[in-house]
Amino acid sequence: MRLCVGTSKGIVIIDPDRGRAPLAVMANPSAISCMAQSAGQPHIIYVGSLEHTHMGDGPASGTLSRSTDGGRTWSDITPAGAHDEGIWAVATPPDAPGEVFIGTTHARLFHSQDHGHTFKECTAFLDLPGRDRWTFPPPPHIPHVRAIAFDPVDPSLMYVGVEEGGVFRSRNRGASFEPLNKGLYPDVHALAVDPADSRRLYATTGRGFYRSDTAGASWKFVGVMRPYVVPLLADAGAEGVVYTAGAAGPPPSWMARGADAMLLVSNDAGHSFTAAAVPEVMWRGMVMALLQCQMRPQEVFAVTTDGKVLRWRPREEEVVEIASNLPPAYAIAALP
Repeated sequence: MRLCVGTSKGIVIIDPDRGRAPLAVMANPSAISCMAQSAGQPHIIYVGSLEHTHMGDGPASGTLSRSTDGGRTWSDITPAGAHDEGIWAVATPPDAPGEVFIGTTHARLFHSQDHGHTFKECTAFLDLPGRDRWTFPPPPHIPHVRAIAFDPVDPSLMYVGVEEGGVFRSRNRGASFEPLNKGLYPDVHALAVDPADSRRLYATTGRGFYRSDTAGASWKFVGVMRPYVVPLLADAGAEGVVYTAGAAGPPPSWMARGADAMLLVSNDAGHSFTAAAVPEVMWRGMVMALLQCQMRPQEVFAVTTDGKVLRWRPREEEVVEIASNLPPAYAIAALP
């Protein structure tokens, strides 16, 4: 198994069992913010970037790229209607190889059914009531789609999270949407549907963790040891086990004081959380993504903004740095 890590300076491929030396480094695509693999086709990878970049004297690259060979080579597949948009979220339905959704700056949503060769915008998402009030704290206050999640039992049911706008559900693969924001702080970072119970939803936000037991009809706040929570993973093989990670404060504080980040685990379907290891084990960089794969289901991998790749064995309460000194890392996928 190899790990494909998306960083602020490109793709890094590492072997989690061979120490800290990368197997390969690709500078194009660069500045990666999110990543997803095609359903049942792990060698097909999509990555999004928040900015256009110039490679040498060539033209600017787009913000969405695809690899069909496990990350060795990449092609620009940025939708024609989104050339001015950063990509904040990319997700693939678990039942449809070739389908991919992307969420962009200005809170737009695009859908492809042919591996990203063509895209159509989900125009119903533009017509949601209250959209004109969505915002984002830092100037220029532009909201964006930050999270896309699918019901594992009925993947036509999807959830979209907007930072800051809240959570919205589509029952028909993006043809129409409805808001699900009762009791929820709208600064949404990640969403997950519990594999054991589709009525149980989880959300991470800038003010803590939220759980819904009513398919999003209402939400309950869950206090955690670090209030600014970002990544989210519901364990597919252990009912009621949920992983997240939190920082002591929002991103502006990470550079000055460090994120003081902590991995957190719930064994009761998100009702409560404990530290993944002894409380003294914290990181200056924030944990931005969590990964569990079928090849090694007893392990969780994580990446951080200070360039670390972590291997977490929750049953043993063991967290090990398997790579360090990388550029800031924001996304991760597993390759056979």
